[in-house]
Amino acid sequence: MDVVLQNNTNELLTLESAEVMRGEWGPPAAPRRGDVVEKQSSAKWLNQSTVDGVGVMGFLRLGCTKGYIDISWNLPYFDVGQRTQEVKVPPPLDYLIDFNTENFDQVVMMVTLVRRRNEP
Repeated sequence: MDVVLQNNTNELLTLESAEVMRGEWGPPAAPRRGDVVEKQSSAKWLNQSTVDGVGVMGFLRLGCTKGYIDISWNLPYFDVGQRTQEVKVPPPLDYLIDFNTENFDQVVMMVTLVRRRNEP
């Protein structure tokens, strides 16, 4: 599963931690502590299954001047409808999340960070 983070804020995001509980990080490389997602830019990571019939599960934690952004996912192999995901963001940030599950061999989770409405 591709995990795409679109940073539509003016915050510089720094990767604090990342882990997979099922599967492994795929190419081009595993996320590393200290990796940066610039403001108004994006990053992509791949969490791929290592065993037939077993899905993927993992999390990312990024820091910014407002606090921490936590992104976690659990994608079962056999029933994509049973997937779970959670995103936590500090105020004044908000997020949008979307999944592309048209091709089970290439599921994409897209998380877009935005400023909350009515925030200066």
